[in-house]
Amino acid sequence: MSQVLIINITRMGDLIQMIPLLARLEEESPGVTIDLIVDQEFAHVAMLIPGIRHVLAFDFQKLMDESRVRARDVVSLYQDLSHWAKPLLQVGYDRVINLTFNRRSAFLVKFFGCVDERGMTTAQDGSFLVKNPWMKYFLDFQAYRHVNRFNIVDLFALGGSGPGGFHPIQLLVTHKLSDWARTFLRHAGSPHYWVAVQVGASDPMKAWRPEYYGQMMAHLSKRQDVGFVLIGSKKEEPAVQEAIKVFRQTGGQGILCEAVGKTSVPEVIALLQQCQLMVTNDTGPMHMAVGVTTPVVNISVGHVDFRETGPFGPGHWVVQPDIVCGPCGFDKVCPHHACKDQIVTEEIAELCLHLIGKTTFPKFSSKIRVYEGAIDEDQLGTFVLRSGYELNLTTWYGIYWRRFWYEMFTGRLSQIPFSSDAAPDHSEVLTLWTQFGPQVEALCQQAEGVRSLCRQEPVSVLKLKNGQQQLKEQTIEIKELVRSSYAYGPLAVAFIRETFNLEGHTLIGMMEEYVMAAHTLEDRAKLIFEQLSQQSSEPRRRELYASAIG
Repeated sequence: MSQVLIINITRMGDLIQMIPLLARLEEESPGVTIDLIVDQEFAHVAMLIPGIRHVLAFDFQKLMDESRVRARDVVSLYQDLSHWAKPLLQVGYDRVINLTFNRRSAFLVKFFGCVDERGMTTAQDGSFLVKNPWMKYFLDFQAYRHVNRFNIVDLFALGGSGPGGFHPIQLLVTHKLSDWARTFLRHAGSPHYWVAVQVGASDPMKAWRPEYYGQMMAHLSKRQDVGFVLIGSKKEEPAVQEAIKVFRQTGGQGILCEAVGKTSVPEVIALLQQCQLMVTNDTGPMHMAVGVTTPVVNISVGHVDFRETGPFGPGHWVVQPDIVCGPCGFDKVCPHHACKDQIVTEEIAELCLHLIGKTTFPKFSSKIRVYEGAIDEDQLGTFVLRSGYELNLTTWYGIYWRRFWYEMFTGRLSQIPFSSDAAPDHSEVLTLWTQFGPQVEALCQQAEGVRSLCRQEPVSVLKLKNGQQQLKEQTIEIKELVRSSYAYGPLAVAFIRETFNLEGHTLIGMMEEYVMAAHTLEDRAKLIFEQLSQQSSEPRRRELYASAIG
């Protein structure tokens, strides 16, 4: 019987979003036993996740805090961690899956010494490595996030296991908690519908304005007998009170059930289960609602991209501003937050009415896009545009790269339909290839030359240093050449990841990997050029495809 250890030690949302991975592991290996290492802060959440044998909690936050302030030396801190983990060595795990990308989790992975490592780990020299192509993609897709079409729920499942059937997020709610939630709400009132509202967020950048939530709630309450369950942490109380103030000032009539700062995480989940709908920012509670099959309306603003972390699966909806600068990068400081002002409060209320069955699908302004969650032909989560417009360039390449990476990493042909029309930037693809193709070919030749230098006895240090410097310069030139290209740019990002992810223990071993990475870049580039220039026949396409994944 297979035994798997998962390490997931940072955010509550990441814990919930890994649930389909557990089902995929069971599908891959029936009877698999799964243990989970978490930060003790989230142990109570992990206990609500089905399919886990043991939840193993350690105070990783304290380890990080003490190392930052140098309360203790790092060596002794990690000795404590290894002492805690030592009994687990007796289990003999067949696979260790690291869903957290930091030093602490990488140390743990290598500590267990498992042959099948997935995610971040360490090499013998202490440098960091990322194993599994999906886990590498997870680190890099934000460089071209406008054409990413993989939710991290699926990235976790594909990287930790592999392709398979669709599995929803499911959380356990005990009868005792369900009874508590019904009683809690009954004391507040008995509206026809309960709508949960998450006004705040861990990062204000990704939160819709509190006054807009208040206006939306007021409009909805005037149309239907709706009560609102206001949830959130204690630190979000000021934002919630601002929403309540506006709700009352604009004539809101519904019942307000204030649960902010008054409930545990399991109790919040139980309350969400009793609601007919949730309106929320991109937050942990959003994923909780998904896990108890409560439909979600996600207001996707700021640096949030719903395709990455939005509500997973059918039955959920996303409203995104149609704005040139959105979603902005995580490293950006926005001076205006104009994206939040493009979402019309009455339209969100009308969408809510539609989802509880009281109106037809509403009309929306041209300043937003509305998406519905769905399952695609490869059994992965997706979003379907129901209102608004997308740029043809990003839509075309979104589908293209979605199919491309799926086929490269799984070895299977994607079932996603794809237009036979030429790429929107067809002429630019052809023009850029006249530089990109020869540069990639030259890079491969240079890499092979440096490998030959490494095999010489004795090695010429000067020639080797010059050869490596030339490789570095060629790589930078390629990166800059295709930086703004949706056709070739993602390939350069993937190649650079591989050059920083060499596992060899010797100079020649690392150069063998470098040469392989360069030729992988070349094979993929040829495949893409022939596909996008529409020059390849079907037999030729399959030949290039086999070479690129081989």
